[in-house]
Amino acid sequence: VAIAYGVVAWLLIQIATQVFPFFEIPHWGVRMVILAIVFGFPLALIFAWAFELTPEGLKRTEEVDPTESITRSTGRKIDFVIIALLSAIIVGLLYLQFRSGDGLEKSIAVLPFENLSEEKANAYFADGIQEEILTRLAKISDLKVISRTSTQRYRSAPSNIPEIAKQLGVANILEGSVQKEADRVRVNVQLIDARTDRSRWAEAYDRKWADIIGLQSEIAQSVAEALDARLTGREKATLLAKPTESHAAYDAYLRGRFFLHKSPEKARVLFGQAISDDPRFALGYAGLADYYILLGKRGAMPGNGAAQLAWPQVEAALALDDQLAEGYISRGILLNDFEWNPPAAAADYRRSLKLSPNSADAHRWYARALGQSGRFEEALREIAAAEQQDPLSPLILVTKAKLLFVARKFEQALEPSRKALELEPEFAGAFSILAQSYSELGMHQPAMEAAARFVALSGDTGWAKLELAYACAAAGEKPQCERLIREATAVAGQFSPFDMATISSARHEFDAAFQWLERSVEERSVDVIWIRVDPRLDHIRADARFQKVLAQMVPRR
Repeated sequence: VAIAYGVVAWLLIQIATQVFPFFEIPHWGVRMVILAIVFGFPLALIFAWAFELTPEGLKRTEEVDPTESITRSTGRKIDFVIIALLSAIIVGLLYLQFRSGDGLEKSIAVLPFENLSEEKANAYFADGIQEEILTRLAKISDLKVISRTSTQRYRSAPSNIPEIAKQLGVANILEGSVQKEADRVRVNVQLIDARTDRSRWAEAYDRKWADIIGLQSEIAQSVAEALDARLTGREKATLLAKPTESHAAYDAYLRGRFFLHKSPEKARVLFGQAISDDPRFALGYAGLADYYILLGKRGAMPGNGAAQLAWPQVEAALALDDQLAEGYISRGILLNDFEWNPPAAAADYRRSLKLSPNSADAHRWYARALGQSGRFEEALREIAAAEQQDPLSPLILVTKAKLLFVARKFEQALEPSRKALELEPEFAGAFSILAQSYSELGMHQPAMEAAARFVALSGDTGWAKLELAYACAAAGEKPQCERLIREATAVAGQFSPFDMATISSARHEFDAAFQWLERSVEERSVDVIWIRVDPRLDHIRADARFQKVLAQMVPRR
């Protein structure tokens, strides 16, 4: 009985730990199974020792003649009873989960807040309120919170709440409006159960403009309570924490976030103003770090220069607030893409996910780092997690396509790229990875067409032209390839030496390819981090010089 119990117990624990998360059964379900097994073990042994099941019924062991004992047979029956009882526990938990719908019950999407102010310039504040509430809710591990990228495509106060919830895979929708008049602000918020299209909770907040700090925390706390979310001590503290006591600093920060991708230079000034108003405002430093990282990633600033300017800001942010999930993402990007230290970056991404379990950004950046290190299965699992949190994000879909591309799954890489274009027909990055995938599949005409579209959407930049040059090189279109190279490299600092290496490899100009790779390493190009896995370099990967280039990629931090 003991051996059978142990085998069955092990099997059921494996089922619970592997299957329960799939059905979104809370962790207490697994604990219940384990406790039932632990407490059931001595009871099963005592029962098997003290009693015997006979044809006449259950009898005490001493009442059965040893010559008439059928212990072996009854032992097997008891084993089956044990299996049935423990299995019933698991089936019961699954039934309760489906019946109660707890997996969906605590899921939420925060839609854009409507700006009802007469001054449309106040749109940044409505935008900031939504983002700050979402950020706080995302740090609660008991909730499933959809990321902002997916919710931004829906207008404020929509009429089709159930359909939106279905598309986002949530049971609850938070919507609201903001009205600022003179020195007062009115914020209306409503939590809707999308399955019934009825309000679960609603509140109107009237505040002086100077007292607006902390309102997002107040709203997030009320939403968490309405959803019956269980909060850890750290999550409660994070939810209630005020980022700054300076109204001017907070307002400048919200404006900076609003303009970061629309007008980066304006965002830089605003983040600087936030820090000037409150030198202990961690989010202000994090915003400024993100500005420099953005410039480095876009190629608007050399990688070395961007990293040197971003590092002091990231370090200041984390020194002021070591619970700042956004700061660990920024540091992870610097460590991985600029300093070539994937293990340290991975640790920061994991730290960020611990602090903000619903962060699609952290999952996406972590997936990239894993993919760049050749850990493709783990990378695809992480990007799948990002997709769960942000199901309508073209950026996440393109990242998924890139990971499939470097995993040599070129055919599979086409689907997420096309899906990204269904969501956003002019998403340039989708055309880039489509072109690369088509080239590796030998579909050269579609590759050149996709790359040409990428050039058009990217404003005819040198970087984009080299994408088209690669497609032409792979297709054997030498004159067109050479023309594009001349145009792209005419302006110093407006092209990627790593892309030139891939083009040289495609043209079988291997000496030139290594010269460009060495220059990429010397200049610390942000895209050289893909060197270990990029299929476009497969022609030269076996060359001894390739390992020498890799040996030069020494982490600085």
